Amino acid sequence: MTGCVRLSDRIPEVALGRSSWTAEEETHLRGCADCRAEWALVRAAAALGTRAPIIPEPIAMAAAIQRRLARDRADRRQQRRAWSLAGLAAAAALAFAVWTGRPERSTGVTARDLPAATATQALVPLPELESLEPAELDSLLRMMEAPLVGSSTLDAPTLGELENSELEQVLASWEG
Repeated sequence: MTGCVRLSDRIPEVALGRSSWTAEEETHLRGCADCRAEWALVRAAAALGTRAPIIPEPIAMAAAIQRRLARDRADRRQQRRAWSLAGLAAAAALAFAVWTGRPERSTGVTARDLPAATATQALVPLPELESLEPAELDSLLRMMEAPLVGSSTLDAPTLGELENSELEQVLASWEG
C-alpha cells in the first residue's frame, strides 16, 4: 500500500478525532500536495457542519414553518379566486358588449317586398356556388334564365315509375 492510499484511508478517522497522524504520515502530508489538498477538503467539509445555525426549538420551528406554508397556500388560493372572478367578469363584460353593442340592421325588406328581395339576395345559402368565378356564375345565371325547350316537368315520371337504378341516381343527387 502506498503512502497516499494509506493516508487517504486514514483521513476520515483523523478528521473525526478518533485517531491522530503518525510522524511518518505527517512527513508524507507535508511533502505530498495531493494528500494536503484532500486533507484540506475533508477539513472544510467537516467545518460546514460547525457553522450551521443551531435551532433552539426544532418543534417550534417546524410548527412556524407549517403555519407559514398554510398561510401561503391560502393566499395563493385567494389570488386564484380573485383572478378567476376577474376573468369571468371580463368575459361577461365582453359578451354583454358584443350582445348589446350590435346595432340592429334592418334589411329594409318587408313581407310585401319579398319577391323583389329574392331577386337581389339569396334566401338559401348555396355553398357550392362560392368557388365559382364571376364569369362562371354569369354563365350559370344566363343558362337558368333560358327556357327549357322540349321538356316539361309535367311529363316527368313519378317515383313509382322509375327503375331501381334511376331511383338510386335520384337519391344520390339529393344527398349531394
